[in-house]
Amino acid sequence: MNASSSRAKASFRTQLRETARAAILDAAEELIATRGMEGAPLVQIAKRAGIAVGTLYNYFTDRDALVQALFESRRATLRPMIRVAIKANDKLGFEPRLRAFVHDVLAAFEAHRRFVKVAIEAEHRIAPSATSTDVHVAITELVKIGVREKAIAAGRAELLPTLIAGALRAVVLRRIGEDAPLVGDADTIVSIFLDGARA
Repeated sequence: MNASSSRAKASFRTQLRETARAAILDAAEELIATRGMEGAPLVQIAKRAGIAVGTLYNYFTDRDALVQALFESRRATLRPMIRVAIKANDKLGFEPRLRAFVHDVLAAFEAHRRFVKVAIEAEHRIAPSATSTDVHVAITELVKIGVREKAIAAGRAELLPTLIAGALRAVVLRRIGEDAPLVGDADTIVSIFLDGARA
């Protein structure tokens, strides 16, 4: 066997492993999103992935390791979307930029709705994500812009990032629970944030 044949076989084995691993993660995401954590035992995840449960253990030692790997994989996809939302529209003023940011974050969550359901289900098992930190940091920067533009009172600025991040989270939780779209709430969230709820 020559060297190029060995490399081709090794490459093929690597591809097979990556394909099987991705199938396991997809199956876990689907089952946890639809049935909850307790409704997604490893046996069912393996069956959904089209592999034997013993094969699943070649990739993940237990369900916690599988869930951790799922979070790492999906966050690696979602986090760049959040970073694009942070950098986008940087030529706009405070209010239109905030509206665009909230819309883009909700659109990213909508695009990964199944994972968001898993994240809600498993949030007590997983450490806080860099994605939520990114969102909070971005909102903090936007609030600073709002203060500079005198759209926000400086004396109220400290708690505003936490309030809007909390509002985003609460709306996502509610809409996911209702199986309703997320993006349509972006302008309402920002309007209530800027103008309050009084008639």
